[in-house]
Amino acid sequence: MKKVRTCRSCGSGELVPFLNLGRLPISETLALDRLHLQETRLPLELAFCKRCSLVQLLGDSTFDPTHPIPARPYQGLSQRLLHDHQLLAGARVLGVQSLSSEDLGRLQHAGVEVLYIEPAPELAGPAQAKGVSVRRAVFDRTLAEQLANEGFQADVVLAGEVLAYASDLNGLMEGLVGVLSEHGILFLELPDLAGWLQERRFDRFNHRMQHYFSLHALSHLLRRHGLWLNGLETLSGGGLRAYASRRRMAEPPLTQHLAEEKRLGLTGAVYYQEFASAVASVREALLTLLTELRARGYRIAAYGAGEMGSLLLNFVGLGSEVVEFVVEESPARQGRFIPGVRVPIHPPTRLLEERPEYLLVLCEAGKALESSEYVTRGGKLILPLPYPEIVNPAARSVGLRVGV
Repeated sequence: MKKVRTCRSCGSGELVPFLNLGRLPISETLALDRLHLQETRLPLELAFCKRCSLVQLLGDSTFDPTHPIPARPYQGLSQRLLHDHQLLAGARVLGVQSLSSEDLGRLQHAGVEVLYIEPAPELAGPAQAKGVSVRRAVFDRTLAEQLANEGFQADVVLAGEVLAYASDLNGLMEGLVGVLSEHGILFLELPDLAGWLQERRFDRFNHRMQHYFSLHALSHLLRRHGLWLNGLETLSGGGLRAYASRRRMAEPPLTQHLAEEKRLGLTGAVYYQEFASAVASVREALLTLLTELRARGYRIAAYGAGEMGSLLLNFVGLGSEVVEFVVEESPARQGRFIPGVRVPIHPPTRLLEERPEYLLVLCEAGKALESSEYVTRGGKLILPLPYPEIVNPAARSVGLRVGV
């Protein structure tokens, strides 16, 4: 019997699978003594809900709720709250997982009562050091009920990107709304899905994040729980911050953003199916380009051994016969291997020692690399997305473009 797939947000069975990136390894890197062992791989497939527009992971997530959610650096949210939203001393703020200790500390210093729910000790510690009250726990519906029984009601709830990782999406929302005061504001952070899709950033999808929200999808979820989406701002690093409350307000920038999503097609399945076709074209073009360069005798290395780079190498199928090695700034990754394709990881000094003719950029360091010593010595960069492109910054010219 075929398994029925239902939307994690609205419960609809109208899910449309649109992007299958294959069975990918879940480990970040591999140590030398693990190369002989079989790796754990899970399918990475995404679907679109025709009813509520939510993009979601099909299958199980590898996210551990007791581990830190990747946090954004300090973004000045505390200043926005204290000045733009006129949060006064004595107000109550509830912070939920992976928030900036800088922001929380500034609020505490201003006389705001802050309670931070954070299970990860590496994030709880810095907040405690700034005088913030921390409860080491995972926020869920049960904890929200406990806080409500204790009489805790928040004027502001700062929830970061927790919606993207939640296994029980509606349970989490019930908890967040349950601790929010009648006139309170809920702040949420989310990736800029529209930006990802336009730039063909399929390498941003992963096994941990279960939900990828457009503003339409977020608005659907909030309305089911009695909230209105009332504001939006763009964060550095490609993220968005939205805020919601029980009272509806008019916000022209938000209206424009929703209209732009409709114009692009983010509320219909066709857009996502076209995105998947474009991803397949990028894959074919990049594989053709790199194998042709290798056939001509050129050497290729890559820059960036993080999660995005691992996904791209595995999805395209680029092993050490094409990409000889990867250079990486993080010492913790050096001396290890990219999982799946088993490409060795070296420190950046290896690049100048070996002097390969081409460097495949697997992270967002393309602009910084344009002024690197590798480039000034004649090295060329290959930017894989949104379409494969060979760039020769030293000559200030684009050497070759491939793809659609």
